[in-house]
Amino acid sequence: MSVPTERGQAPRAKDRDDDVDGELIHALQENGRTSIQDLARTLDISRDYVAQRLRTLIERDGLRIIAALDPGFAGHHVLIHGMVSIVGPARPVAEQIAQMPDAVFVSLVSGTAPLVFESRHGDVAELHAMLDAVRRIEAVRQVRVTTYAEVLKGFFVAESRTEVTLDELDHRLIAALQRDGRASFRALADAVHLSPSSTRSRVRRMIDAGVIRISAIPSGGLSRNRVALGVGITLCGEAEPVRRYILDSRAIDFAARSHGSYDFIATIGGSTPANVLAVVEQIRALPEVASLESWAHLDIIKEDYTRALGRLVPA
Repeated sequence: MSVPTERGQAPRAKDRDDDVDGELIHALQENGRTSIQDLARTLDISRDYVAQRLRTLIERDGLRIIAALDPGFAGHHVLIHGMVSIVGPARPVAEQIAQMPDAVFVSLVSGTAPLVFESRHGDVAELHAMLDAVRRIEAVRQVRVTTYAEVLKGFFVAESRTEVTLDELDHRLIAALQRDGRASFRALADAVHLSPSSTRSRVRRMIDAGVIRISAIPSGGLSRNRVALGVGITLCGEAEPVRRYILDSRAIDFAARSHGSYDFIATIGGSTPANVLAVVEQIRALPEVASLESWAHLDIIKEDYTRALGRLVPA
């Protein structure tokens, strides 16, 4: 009987790690504060293995588990997606846009428009001011804007939202959770000078009210075992079947009903190009889809949803 060599075993071990990493990220996107013990139970693997893979994802792959403030609660009522056509290198333009405070996401992508960004604004006047600033960048030739009418899925989207009044202690807790969404209640309590039980109650109240959501953000959706593809969908029929597919698909990390260049914008994530392509093909096969445009995320320049707190707490 032949004994498998180390070279023969490595791909299987790597495949197992990649599968576990994908399931782990998905579970933490659902609830970033899920305990190691509950993650191990859900994934049916050992606590030590979960802890090891989580440590690798954070330290090597840049996974972040943080709190995001609901855009509406922060006073952001205008959310847009922009595609920028550029003459010359795109990175200097991306870095300039990333410095703009209303930009929450900036990415270098494949395609004829080599840069996409997302921004949030209190009103249309703020949006126009930012678009004017982008167009003033010398290398920018065109900005195509799509406005999010309804965010269906996303890191910062709570399942429900109720009105709640926050005080300074709540603001400080949000700030701490924006730095580390998995910080223990003891550590959070020490940071804001409360008891752990009071801290737990406040955090639970803000999560239940939809003020914050604590979730995992892969490093720009990009790592050795992660592919991220943006898609713009144009309809030729009813929107509801496409909306239902998007909501039901676990592979779609972000999606919004929109108006402008597209009827829906979504981000598809997967461990391999084949996984992502399968979802793209399923979307194309929907009778209500007239066309689908896609762009691969190549380098995330900025992904920062924490600045919204500044609208609540002056620096």
